[in-house]
Amino acid sequence: MHSSSRSVSLGIANTLSSASSRLVSLEGASHRVPVRVLEGHEADVNCVCFYPDENKLVSGSDDGTLRIWDRETGAVEVLSGHTRAVLDVDVSRDGQMVVSGSADKTVQIWNRESGELHIFEGHERWVRGVEFSLDSSRVVCGSEDGTVQVWSETGELAFEPIKCHGYVCGVRYSPSGDRIATVARNVQIWDAETGSGILTILNSEVTSLVWTTDGTYQLAAFKHGQNSNGIAYSPSGKFIATACEDAKVYVWEAPSFEDRQTNVSFILVVFTWHYSF
Repeated sequence: MHSSSRSVSLGIANTLSSASSRLVSLEGASHRVPVRVLEGHEADVNCVCFYPDENKLVSGSDDGTLRIWDRETGAVEVLSGHTRAVLDVDVSRDGQMVVSGSADKTVQIWNRESGELHIFEGHERWVRGVEFSLDSSRVVCGSEDGTVQVWSETGELAFEPIKCHGYVCGVRYSPSGDRIATVARNVQIWDAETGSGILTILNSEVTSLVWTTDGTYQLAAFKHGQNSNGIAYSPSGKFIATACEDAKVYVWEAPSFEDRQTNVSFILVVFTWHYSF
């Protein structure tokens, strides 16, 4: 047993206790107005992810497509392959691959360099969460069937599916790559190499998961004028993107915790505590 500090930000739908909290409200036109509104999807946008260079984003929608956007110009490229809604997306660290999970029960990996599309099947219900490992050799995916699967680059399962507490709506690798966090009826931490359970953090239903690296454990609820289905932080922390029910993707300048004005429409609520293992 060793002591270690990890942190994670989670979009939450309910009130949490047993945690310190702080409310960060942002005033000023630069925060009330998005720096870019990306339009093109034909139905609700469920998920969004920045590319490593922050110049592009990829989003997934109920219209069954992925769209790759230029953050500055709004130019778009459409990826079609799923037969039902796209529920989560991620981009590899080198920006060459995109992975998507869908209500059609499949995980699809798009190789931007070769143009190849790889389809992984195995879940019995909607795939709600996907993410590449740090070296992009594996993909973790979580499903409403209550399991998490980790696929290797050879197209084989890295280990037996992980059984979680309830249907899985989010999965994330830790910044170091040695842990996997899952969101179901609670948040659980697993060994990324073996799938062994390490820790159950929160016995409360949450909706999304993002690791951060500042040494605290953060739970965040984010809102603005539109109902948001997903949120993504850019690698540098400069931008936030939200995937919304109005079929649009909004890009914002990221808020600063030092800015504590009130009575505004853009709010970030953060709950923080620590754990070690």
